[in-house]
Amino acid sequence: MTSSSDPSLHVRDIPRVNEISLVLAKNGFGHLLGIMGLKGAGLGPQQTVDAIPLPKRIRSVVTELGPTFVKFGQVLSVRPDLLTPALIAELETLRDQVPPMPEDGIAKVVERELGQPLDAVFSTFDMTPLGSASIGQVHRATLKDGQEVAVKVQREGIAKKIRSDIHILYSLAQLLDGRLALPGLHTMSEIVREFEKALLGELDFLSELRSAERMAQVHEHEPRILIPKVYPQVSTQRLLVMELVHGESITNAIMSYSDEDKEDIAKLLMDATYHQVFVAGFFHGDPHPGNLLVTPDKRLAMIDFGVMGSLTGKMQDTLVSAFTSLVFRDAENLAMTMQRAGALRGRIDLKAFTLALEQKMHEYHGVSLDDFTSRATFIDLVQLCTDYKIGLPPEFAVLSRATTLIEVSVRGLLPGKDIVAEVQPYAQRLLVSRLSPNRVATETARWMMQAQGHLREFPTQLSQLLMDLENGSLTLQIRNPDMPSLQEEIRLASQRLTLALFASVTTLVSVMALTSWTPSVIGLPLFGLVAVAGLGFSLILFLLLWWHHLVVNRGEPSKWRQRALRVVKFLWWKKADEERG
Repeated sequence: MTSSSDPSLHVRDIPRVNEISLVLAKNGFGHLLGIMGLKGAGLGPQQTVDAIPLPKRIRSVVTELGPTFVKFGQVLSVRPDLLTPALIAELETLRDQVPPMPEDGIAKVVERELGQPLDAVFSTFDMTPLGSASIGQVHRATLKDGQEVAVKVQREGIAKKIRSDIHILYSLAQLLDGRLALPGLHTMSEIVREFEKALLGELDFLSELRSAERMAQVHEHEPRILIPKVYPQVSTQRLLVMELVHGESITNAIMSYSDEDKEDIAKLLMDATYHQVFVAGFFHGDPHPGNLLVTPDKRLAMIDFGVMGSLTGKMQDTLVSAFTSLVFRDAENLAMTMQRAGALRGRIDLKAFTLALEQKMHEYHGVSLDDFTSRATFIDLVQLCTDYKIGLPPEFAVLSRATTLIEVSVRGLLPGKDIVAEVQPYAQRLLVSRLSPNRVATETARWMMQAQGHLREFPTQLSQLLMDLENGSLTLQIRNPDMPSLQEEIRLASQRLTLALFASVTTLVSVMALTSWTPSVIGLPLFGLVAVAGLGFSLILFLLLWWHHLVVNRGEPSKWRQRALRVVKFLWWKKADEERG
């Protein structure tokens, strides 16, 4: 069976590919079809939509293409390292506009997953969904013991459809790789691969169940943070049963609560975020206001654990250094931290990067939360890294988007407050924890153990090095980044020299043939004819030498060949279109 990452298109994919092509052409992306070699595949004329902004056209495409592409847009909307702020803002407005499943279909899915009748597990089950999305819908129910629960039911056949669409996305991405320039350090195939990982995780409801259990452990010592209880004994990959949370969204709480209560909720939200990121290394990846509820007893509840983020110890150390550097305005340390944390492609201008970070810090300090949130601190940081060709781990991009969503809620709860004054206590707490005697002692012990291991291995490594020197098996390689261009220049120069010598010799021999005695053939001098042909050939060689010097030497030959092939391909397409017309 072909995997989803196999770039080859199946015959059964052709109708869906034609549908995608029509939608792209309709929204002004017909040029992409030409790049992918799909131009002319039964399409009508491309619509003139240049007056419509690009983000709106992209949103229109994913909306028209259905649930998989809507989910694709939602997943990408939390990745500021891949998309521009304008496109992220547009994709954030995407909503799953999917009609609910029929009642008999709901009962069929639930009973198949449970392996028993509906009323054997639930005393009540409301067939009208509380919410309906592309992957599943949520229903209110009551267990036999009287516990109110929310039951998330996966749509019939949605997994198969999503896998089919992902396969098509892989195929189209393979056609675009190397032909379409993308911002940052990513290719289309890499983006689809990350989307596949995220979406297949959402299709597995047991993965969400485990995330909810882990998040409950993260906040087990904070009774004011409510994580709904899950019921693994009646949950499957396509059916998730968890405690029903009674409360209102944090947006409604902002409008109805007193200033004192709002400040208390804001502190609770910031404490929870601090604990998730810097202590547990496991955080909610999509904390938009709809996933943050305030209960009647003023507890903060978090729901929907389909998108989560995990941080390694090294990532946490990087975030601690970055966060404290931002708060205490240490641009140089922040630049070095991000440079060490990311994957570099080429040399970066560290001085210019530091200056750009310092300018951002000047914008943030002294700014109220009302103005600050719109500037999206961590998103700005991720985008600066992308501009300077520093590829950060995907978890940092998800975290930057999550913190921005939290800032939106905090801004509503604490209007007019200075951001630095609000987050400075957390930065001070991080510094104290890093410099605490226990932390210093632990780090010192770890360094000493690593040093002991290196010292123990040193005699063996030294002996191996001396043996390699004695046997002549040690090779020293020196790499010069300018060597490839130098080798290319030498190659081109040798080609020009060969042409020049050959043309000069041919010219000289031809001139000598013209001045010498020659027998006649049918009344024409034999050597004269040879000389004229030789001079003509010499002229061609000199023209080639001139072209080589003025054209090839001023650009890579492979690029000129590609341009020539594009011209031929364009003329061929034009001729084919005229014949069909």
